[in-house]
Amino acid sequence: MTLLPVLRRASVAAILFLGASAAQAGVAFHVTVTTERVNQPGVNTGLPARATQESDVVLGPHYLSVREGKSLSVFDFATRRRYMIDTAASTYDTYSLFDVAGSRAAELRHRQGIAGILQAGKLEQHATLPVYEEQTLSVQAARRRGALVPQVLDGAVLWSLDDQPLLRLGISGSPVSGAEATAFAQALRYTWGCHPLVLKMLADGKRIPADFTLHYQEVGGTVTRHFRISRLVMDAPATYSLAAYRPRPLAADAPVLERVLAQAARLPPPGAQAHPALRAEAEKLFAAEKPFEAFLTMLEDHFSTGELVDKLSPQQILAMQECEPIHDLTRALLAKDQDGIAAALATVQELRKQAGPDQPVLALFEGNLRAKLGQWPAATALYLQVLQAKPQMAAVYQDLGDALLAQFDAQNAWRSWDAGRAMAPSLRQFRKVNDLERSLLADYPAFFADGMAGQLQIQPSTSRPASKTNTVGSTNLP
Repeated sequence: MTLLPVLRRASVAAILFLGASAAQAGVAFHVTVTTERVNQPGVNTGLPARATQESDVVLGPHYLSVREGKSLSVFDFATRRRYMIDTAASTYDTYSLFDVAGSRAAELRHRQGIAGILQAGKLEQHATLPVYEEQTLSVQAARRRGALVPQVLDGAVLWSLDDQPLLRLGISGSPVSGAEATAFAQALRYTWGCHPLVLKMLADGKRIPADFTLHYQEVGGTVTRHFRISRLVMDAPATYSLAAYRPRPLAADAPVLERVLAQAARLPPPGAQAHPALRAEAEKLFAAEKPFEAFLTMLEDHFSTGELVDKLSPQQILAMQECEPIHDLTRALLAKDQDGIAAALATVQELRKQAGPDQPVLALFEGNLRAKLGQWPAATALYLQVLQAKPQMAAVYQDLGDALLAQFDAQNAWRSWDAGRAMAPSLRQFRKVNDLERSLLADYPAFFADGMAGQLQIQPSTSRPASKTNTVGSTNLP
């Protein structure tokens, strides 16, 4: 009997869920991806019409790795970190998994906004269909209500959503555990992008398909990617090790942002003497009848250590109440509307002239006011100026991260936030970042799914995770 009549009589579920297996230590395979682009008439993207990429993938119990040439990416779901390794130089960079989910969610909102503008201008034909935005970013819109619709073909099933093809899934494949199927879906999510509904279906299917095709749509045309899985083995190492690599050294011509963030990642938290030393400096300034400078020093103390301004003497309180620059500054920082913020900016700039341009707290406040006005590059430059002079002023890393995220640099935004939280984890300024991570865990749990870890723990990360993946006996990293 030939396969074709049997396949035509088979149910879609039987085609998708072929077999199951016991849990393995790890799965490794080679994947060949052939990308074909068909541009609309008159569109020239500069990209080849056909290209092929080869990579090797390892699916471990708590991690996955993808190697392409001399580049190796490791995604650790136990610590919610990812490592970008240059195997030729034996160096690596480390980032947060949160920056991927955060940037893609923000990008989806951005694209939805552009689509709304195009629709308002009756130019909706130039907008990418929402289902393909979700396919590219692996993020599902909040109002998604449709379901995948299957169509049995000769030797495959075509899965569509909103009448648009997303996945052509071949019948051949290898049975794996649920955890390994989840890891396979994660590999697609973090590398090529795939619709969340398709990824869930693949994870639930408990197999790794031998061949499949993903369909995409871009502004300039359509993209089709054909995947072929080969050399699959079921006894890959369960752990990984970074022992053969070192953090990437800072280049001599590294930009200021990279210098600041690289230094911050190496800095220890402020010592126990940081608060007493800054408070002693404030006391000296009060004694010298410089209440404004004392006030700024106490603010620097708070932004560095989280300590509150308290235990002031009656004389110090009176001196602050009679200090006009303190009143000017506090009024400026309370400005709400754009005109008020612009006036506040002029006030702070004048105070900086009087105190000196290197005064860190006033430079920080000018940066915050420029941020409120949407002047993100100028705000970023001021935050970097402060951190070059005061690298342990932890709260500034929160503001710098906000400015970077507003400029679509989620990767460095999380580097900045992680550095600040490692220095002063209890600083109230970081509550917003912690809340953002909790919302990402709640809204996009699949980005953080660890098939072997059981229930997802909703806990924000830091740049110095408390736990590390066990690396005993690991051999899969070159």
